Amino acid sequence: MPYSRHQLRFYLLCILVLIPARVFAHAEHDKERYVAVDGLDQGRCDQKESPCKTIAYAAKQAGKGDKILLAEGRYDITDVDSIFYLASSAVPVTGGYQKGSYKPAAPIGNTILVGVPPEFSQGLAEKGFTVITDTKGLNREQQQYLDAKQTQLEAMGQVQAAVPCVAGAASEFSCNNLDLLAHVPLANLGNHNSHGNDIWGHFDLNDNREYALVGLTNGVSIVEVTDPVNPRVVSFIASQNTTWRDLKTYQYFDEIRRRWMSYAYVTADAASVGTMILDLNQLPNKVMQVSSETTDTSAHNIYISNVDYSTGVALTNRTAYMHVAGSDKQGGAFNSYSLANPTNPTPVYKNAANSRSWYSHDVSSLWITDARREQCVDKNNDCDLMLDYNENEILLWDKTDSMKPFTLARSTYQYVSYVHSGWWTEDRQFISVHDELDEQRYNLNTRVRFFAINNLRAPELAGEYIGPTPAIDHNGYTRGNRYYISNYERGLVVLDISDPRNPVEAGFFDTYPLANSASFNGAWGTYPFLPSGNILVNDINSGLYVIRDNTAKVQGSVKFSEARVTVKEGEILRLYLQRIGNNSGAVEVFFETQAGNATAADFTAITGNISWLDGDSSEKIIEIPIVADGTGNEFTETFFVRLYNPRNGLVLASPSLAVVDIADKPDDPVVISSSSIASSADSVSSAHAGAAKKSGSGGSVPLMLMIVLGLLIIAKQKIAVKKYGSRDRA
Repeated sequence: MPYSRHQLRFYLLCILVLIPARVFAHAEHDKERYVAVDGLDQGRCDQKESPCKTIAYAAKQAGKGDKILLAEGRYDITDVDSIFYLASSAVPVTGGYQKGSYKPAAPIGNTILVGVPPEFSQGLAEKGFTVITDTKGLNREQQQYLDAKQTQLEAMGQVQAAVPCVAGAASEFSCNNLDLLAHVPLANLGNHNSHGNDIWGHFDLNDNREYALVGLTNGVSIVEVTDPVNPRVVSFIASQNTTWRDLKTYQYFDEIRRRWMSYAYVTADAASVGTMILDLNQLPNKVMQVSSETTDTSAHNIYISNVDYSTGVALTNRTAYMHVAGSDKQGGAFNSYSLANPTNPTPVYKNAANSRSWYSHDVSSLWITDARREQCVDKNNDCDLMLDYNENEILLWDKTDSMKPFTLARSTYQYVSYVHSGWWTEDRQFISVHDELDEQRYNLNTRVRFFAINNLRAPELAGEYIGPTPAIDHNGYTRGNRYYISNYERGLVVLDISDPRNPVEAGFFDTYPLANSASFNGAWGTYPFLPSGNILVNDINSGLYVIRDNTAKVQGSVKFSEARVTVKEGEILRLYLQRIGNNSGAVEVFFETQAGNATAADFTAITGNISWLDGDSSEKIIEIPIVADGTGNEFTETFFVRLYNPRNGLVLASPSLAVVDIADKPDDPVVISSSSIASSADSVSSAHAGAAKKSGSGGSVPLMLMIVLGLLIIAKQKIAVKKYGSRDRA
């Protein structure tokens, strides 16, 4: 029996009512906020039938891309904040709308502003408002407040460099223990109409250069930050306009090209571009899109597991996987891909249940190598633990077998509103949880939760950070005993998590000085893993910030004496650790080796810890035997030594990652032309596997063709070296 139009409308309404609010939770952007003369200043001002009363209140509810619509009528402008939002472009305000429908009414002058100071009357009249001037104007205190707001807004749009945090301020930005090294505004990254979203970093092992990969509503901008006070925009890759974009990187050594190869993976939510794959191998000159993975047409988040987050290189004896979360497939459950061919990821897992209950908003992962692995599926081997932030709960998965992940636990907490994202501590005993809506829904101040995972089957809430403002916590990452949070309107916040049961604030840098409300403005993402130790922040409203962390207190900090060292076969590598700053108290730090493109045949892999007694600031040494394998005529092998999990208040300084090159002979890596780097999927796949390239028919490449290609490569290498100099040496 066919349904009538009214029946269908009724059933659709029922479905919409039954769908939980969490389904739409991350759509708190690009909205219209409604204001009417007889409205009430309550709620979010986003319902036409329930408008707010004042411009100032509506502006505090607004997120990025929002605008305020004023219904017809007479508005008494009695507060300075309303004047600021009317006169500035911080949140666009327009008038002349019919109350209820908010359809445009003619003319806009039907919206009457009463009590406007004379100095603003002309500008507002030119926008079409009917303006009744308040001849008293602003008093001195009001004028100073308004001037300060306007100056802050202007600072958010200006290029700035090297502004230290002094007496709680760096230029117009409030701060504590964090210096501004550089600010690149949106107009320099994309254009005046773009806004920022997530961010990631890239460290090129070929030449030690550092980059920021900046997500924007209209694409991706790649910025070199090797010289942090003079950032250089390298490339802008345009893409479909969307509020949400997420980015990660992967780097590996290509034994055929004899160089490190790198790619960036970019997802876009509420879009139809799939996962963009960016070729980073033509840096420092340019970046180009090389391909797309379109199995997931859109997705909220992307994550690369089993890599070091400073380099993007796979961990020793681990395989890197790409995970797409919050996609338009399988109800948004996470999907996993092999990166054996980095430009053509292949699916290895998709959740069989096509149910929204398995939606993953964000994921991260860590390896469990201690006795807790007995709680996993295979009790006798290390356990690959995935943290799944599932909107209304936290899921722990054993994904050691990436093709068959197994759910270990599902957890929740008081005031759960929108379980958004999180990370893990370097001792692997705690995980963090960011809830994106609890500040709004329960009138809370910033709240970041830390769960103990001594029992992988039942995580337990162990500690909370409660901030001084209602600003929303969004994303966070751990480096050492510091936890770096993009805290929306409060900017970047750094926590001391030496004791995750009692996290305390160590510093902040307010990238959005206009307010500290529970709204979707300000710092979207941060990246704290650059080997230089500099922190990247991407602000929705004002672009890229490069920040220096000065939060080391009490027990001082520890670092390697050199960031990159060269050693020969058969030698003993000696790495020197320095304790700097305050030397009171007994402290320690752990270290581990990571293989890179070296193997057990090249060096002795070790882990351990280094300690200092109270008052001791002497230099300590890590010794690592380098194997003389006797093969000779090899290319340079590289491995890494990483400091982690500092204890008793000791803080990681930079460098905390040492890059070690084992030089067998003076071999320059092969320089590949841009056309060769943008190779076919087949050639990339075979090169990544270290195998000889095959022809399209499966036969060997003819000898003469190989000779010609070799001569061309040598010629291009000589030209490149002559033009640019060798950039493949430390």
